[in-house]
Amino acid sequence: MSTAPRPTILTAAFSARQIAASAQLAGIDALAVDFFGDLDLRDHARKSEVLRGHYPDGFSSEALIAALERLAEGEEPLGFVYGAGFEDRPELLEAIAERWPILGTDPATARRLKDPEAIAAICNDAGIAHPEIRRTRPGDPAKWLSKKIGGSGGSHVVRGDAPPSPDRYYQRFVVGERISMAFVAAGSRYACLGYSRQWADPSQDEPYRYGGAVGPVPVAADADAAMRRDVAGILDRLPLTGLCSADFVVGDDAPVLLEVNARPGATLDVFEDPAQPLIALHLAAVRGELPSRGAGTTGDVRASGLAWADRPLGVPAGFQWPDWTRDRSHPPTRFAAGEPICTIVAAGETAETAERLFHARTRRIGD
Repeated sequence: MSTAPRPTILTAAFSARQIAASAQLAGIDALAVDFFGDLDLRDHARKSEVLRGHYPDGFSSEALIAALERLAEGEEPLGFVYGAGFEDRPELLEAIAERWPILGTDPATARRLKDPEAIAAICNDAGIAHPEIRRTRPGDPAKWLSKKIGGSGGSHVVRGDAPPSPDRYYQRFVVGERISMAFVAAGSRYACLGYSRQWADPSQDEPYRYGGAVGPVPVAADADAAMRRDVAGILDRLPLTGLCSADFVVGDDAPVLLEVNARPGATLDVFEDPAQPLIALHLAAVRGELPSRGAGTTGDVRASGLAWADRPLGVPAGFQWPDWTRDRSHPPTRFAAGEPICTIVAAGETAETAERLFHARTRRIGD
């Protein structure tokens, strides 16, 4: 009796481990490309390749397509799932789409989603609170941020006194708590998967560098209703496909939408659910199907984020990574100051206990 082959996807991201692990939970083989080739990726992906690059810069078009073609040789992948690393290069997604189906939001929509003026216009049309943006240097730079168009991870965000550049824009700073809604979209319809609270891990040169997230976290009923309306307003005007996230600032007034990301993101570790693997939800949404209930909302609260090297750090041969680390490099290896060491995960009964444990583990891994 023959066994049907497992379905297969191609995927690429700065770190493809989360997508590959979720695919494995869903009974799907991942053929993965990322910047690190960590031990975990080898455990979760059926085949993988490493493209050395400078995080958080994106992929080289020719090198990535060549790597994907090597991985796809002799395979019949369903298509390509992209993660972080494509926000500022929709033309690369277009080139990939000429070879394999894009399993997610199409390149043209991804391009529009990362156009700051286009999103500001959509928010204005939908009545969504969104920070003021501009291209010229502001007269009161302390109240503004400078962001790279299509940037991700927070490392590209600097203070508003940065000089103007064709690939950057200014966004007025908004005071409040960073709350992100994870959702899965099928065109103009969507299902909310939960909320996470995010924090930065600043360095001298990168004051808004991504630190981590904890979730699911509760939000007030009025804020929840407002954020759901805002996401619906975006999708009515710009339909998306698959796993997405919407980043808000929640303060004393109505939530303010900062940006929408139309791809599996950093909170996969937070919301992953073996009973409903997130990549299974993503692929179902590509077929137009949405879950009847949220995913990843039962059990302990989870925190996940990056441990950054604040000084040159060496990992000796034979080093055993703690079981609460992910994205583990093969020892011996070295990390320069400012490089990510690994991902740290933690869980607790509340967001506060999970986050506290996360920070304790982050300090420990950096010692």
